[in-house]
Amino acid sequence: MRNNHLWIGGIGILALLALPPLISSGVPPASKANKQPTATERVIYSFTGGADGASPASDLILDGPDNLYGTTEGGGTGTACTDGCGTVFELKRTQSGWNEQVLYSFQGGKDGALPGAGLIFDSAGNLYGTTSSNFGSECGTVFKLAPNGKGGWTESVLYSFDCKGSAGLYPSSDLVFDSQGNLYGTASQGGGGKCNVFFGYTCGAVFELTPQSNGSWTESTLHQFAGPPNDGGYPLSGVVLDSAGNVYGMTFAGGTGTCEVRGYLGCGFVYKLTPSHGGWTETQIYVFPRGGGFARNPSSALILDKDGDLAGASQFGGDGFGTVFQLRPSQGKLWDQSVLYRFYGPDGLYPNGKLAMDAQGNLFGVTDQGGTGASFSGTVFELERPKAGRWRERVLHSFVGGNDGAFPSAGPVLDGQGHLYGTTLQGGTGTLCNSNNLGCGTVYEVTP
Repeated sequence: MRNNHLWIGGIGILALLALPPLISSGVPPASKANKQPTATERVIYSFTGGADGASPASDLILDGPDNLYGTTEGGGTGTACTDGCGTVFELKRTQSGWNEQVLYSFQGGKDGALPGAGLIFDSAGNLYGTTSSNFGSECGTVFKLAPNGKGGWTESVLYSFDCKGSAGLYPSSDLVFDSQGNLYGTASQGGGGKCNVFFGYTCGAVFELTPQSNGSWTESTLHQFAGPPNDGGYPLSGVVLDSAGNVYGMTFAGGTGTCEVRGYLGCGFVYKLTPSHGGWTETQIYVFPRGGGFARNPSSALILDKDGDLAGASQFGGDGFGTVFQLRPSQGKLWDQSVLYRFYGPDGLYPNGKLAMDAQGNLFGVTDQGGTGASFSGTVFELERPKAGRWRERVLHSFVGGNDGAFPSAGPVLDGQGHLYGTTLQGGTGTLCNSNNLGCGTVYEVTP
């Protein structure tokens, strides 16, 4: 089963960030609209749709200035899937350009299939990630890739999600480690409740994997979402941890808001899970409303800053086409929302994926659609942090399709030189992945 993006990208914001509660209309002042400094974009790799992979939907990670790692939902050597079962890949910088190496091709059996989320390293250099499906009695996996000392990598499955769904189904978000080496993540379906009126999909779950002395891992379900009106549903993004070990996250649906997006009910929900007497207690942090110019149906993971404030992005709401927003504790039970920026079209539509932050506190991200390119295939944007007044958006690149990328589904990663790297689902020169010749996806670099 491929991920149902709903124009929604991936996930995983783990940076620390402080954002002041400022509001922007999303429309740049006319006097400044044509005075933005230019940025340069180039495609550093085009997937062919064959053994090298296709349709990258994940964010990237860096292990230094010259190596990028990510996943593709399709392509590879697996034959159990119509368009390939997906890959884990590495891009290495060389004097002549970037070279791709496939670290693992999923076969669609017990090893999993269709990885849509990004990767995470442990301190020993092993990679961890999730697959959203596999073609058997399981409905997704958590996997580990370990260097084998011979220049290759060995895959092992840490946990397989049973299709009965008690622990969740179809994990599709980035994982995060705590200080004890435990892994946390979310499953977009399974658990409890019914969250989709069209298809009856269940509402998802939050899980933890704990390493054992014999090398195995034990799964614990921290919370099963029950859906609207009293709980969240459909967690598209992963979680973030505070220093006390509490777990924060968002769900796309759920809550008391009167929204409905492709059968998912509710405008979204922000939760906190607290360890309590051997279990976990859920606290409602914020319920997204409909209207009033506010963000709704969040499409990203959360940022937890040093002051305990939260921030993220939404593909809907803001009286436009998505927002970047902040949540701050209030004197009442629930938190308060401030919209930092509202998108309106030429500057992008439907922001998704993670945000990145530079040393000055400026934010970088992507929109799934919109921009000024002929195909409205999405943008890479910067939000300039103000000393006073409103946040200002700058479009760094509008994707045009063709040999260029199209439809970024995950946010960018920022290197030490200020360059941005990310993936697009389509575009590029590949021709093996679909019959419409829309390209098999790219990895791009943007130099602001």
